Amino acid sequence: MSRKPSHLSLRYAALGLAAGLWAQVHAAPFDVPALANPPNTIHQVGKLVWLDLETTDLPGAKHFYGDLFGWSYHDYHADGVDYTVALVDNHPVAGLVRRSIVNDAERRSAWLPFFSVLDVDQTVRLALNADAHIRSAPEDLPLRGRQARMTDPESAVFALENSSSGDPPDDPNPRAIGTWGSPALLARDPAHEGVFYQRVLKYTVVGQPADGGFERIRLSSGTHERANVRLLPAGIATPHAEWISFARVFSTADTARRAVKLGGRILVGPTREAHGATSTILEDPTGAVFGVIELPPEVVKIETP
Repeated sequence: MSRKPSHLSLRYAALGLAAGLWAQVHAAPFDVPALANPPNTIHQVGKLVWLDLETTDLPGAKHFYGDLFGWSYHDYHADGVDYTVALVDNHPVAGLVRRSIVNDAERRSAWLPFFSVLDVDQTVRLALNADAHIRSAPEDLPLRGRQARMTDPESAVFALENSSSGDPPDDPNPRAIGTWGSPALLARDPAHEGVFYQRVLKYTVVGQPADGGFERIRLSSGTHERANVRLLPAGIATPHAEWISFARVFSTADTARRAVKLGGRILVGPTREAHGATSTILEDPTGAVFGVIELPPEVVKIETP
């Protein structure tokens, strides 16, 4: 007799399908975009390759982010799991999945970043030896690849991904509205966290000095800044460090005002970034923290509506 798959396995399978590839050998209610389309064999270690929003209010999240960023959606449902792929110009940019509230720690929605690695199991071992913890053990997901979820030494949650379709290419238009820029880790000890990610994700680490420490630590691979680490701002009431992803917008001020009208909150007001960019950190109506970033016109020539 075949063993009935667990609810947890079904949940992971649905997530993998929604964010990854679909094969002809499977029957077809799911016809979803690939993580890399067309597939390739490139894996850029340390690159942010996907984001999932685990939300306690999936319909509300779709309304909030759709209004805020102009996202369209493709919805999926299988084995009791609701999953939505957010699209910009028919290009997948994120997944939204309903979060089950099983304890107080799950009552707040949260964005989960996935970072590319060559070998998930080896990277997990490196992370464990550097005081990280496993949230979900390495697992092969149908048509997505292998992944694991971890918490770093300051309890920030992140995921490791070795995509079976390879990594998506770097964005040829770094000011595509509604897509993601480099994520930031907000930490109590940025220098210590920078060393952790240097060891685990093989980043080159460069600190920008400030009085009493570092103002910002750049995490780079090759010629690309893949992420950065910053001191956790006083305006964010979280018990642990947190990864923040920044969506590109025309105006951070206008987006922040619209977010408030939609039920969100401004956590950290406009902040001057490198190269003249401006960022703002926001919270959606169910507690998921994210950022928006406005690049100056001279960075990328683009027609402003």
